[in-house]
Amino acid sequence: MDQRRLLALALILLGILGLLARTSAGSGWLWLGVVAAVAIAAYANTRTYGFLLLGGVMGGSALGLLLSELARGDGVFLISLGAGFVAVDRIEPRGQRWVRSLGLVLAILGLLVWLIDLGGLGTAWLPLLLIALGIALLWRDRRRALTFPPPLRPVAPASASAPHETATPPTLSDEPPR
Repeated sequence: MDQRRLLALALILLGILGLLARTSAGSGWLWLGVVAAVAIAAYANTRTYGFLLLGGVMGGSALGLLLSELARGDGVFLISLGAGFVAVDRIEPRGQRWVRSLGLVLAILGLLVWLIDLGGLGTAWLPLLLIALGIALLWRDRRRALTFPPPLRPVAPASASAPHETATPPTLSDEPPR
């Protein structure tokens, strides 16, 4: 395809997108979607992880803005953005899973914000349940710390100045050493 034809198609596409942007309440989602599509196309051609990450974040943001207008909730944006990060990790998993972890945190935070917006956290039962779960986790960790045997002390090597002394191995008893 020659450059003139490519330029003509790009101008037509931008014109169509401009008309679509005027028909919706907000057009930010549309332009973010264009950036996402270009980045994902660049990733498909080059397999560069940065393009995939940009496409996932921009695509999640675009979908989040669109759904926020339709669902009337701010949490929907965070859920969608988190889904974009998780999608990046599913397409090209890396050894360090920070992308997936960040996506899950954003999605969970978005779900909580969305529940607050819908009035689901307006009652006292859900916050009390969250407090009880947090206390139970802390209590469980405390019990583990008390029942777990203390770490063994390393045996000191016999020094050259006193070859007749031998180190005694540590014991697993609960008695303190004498």
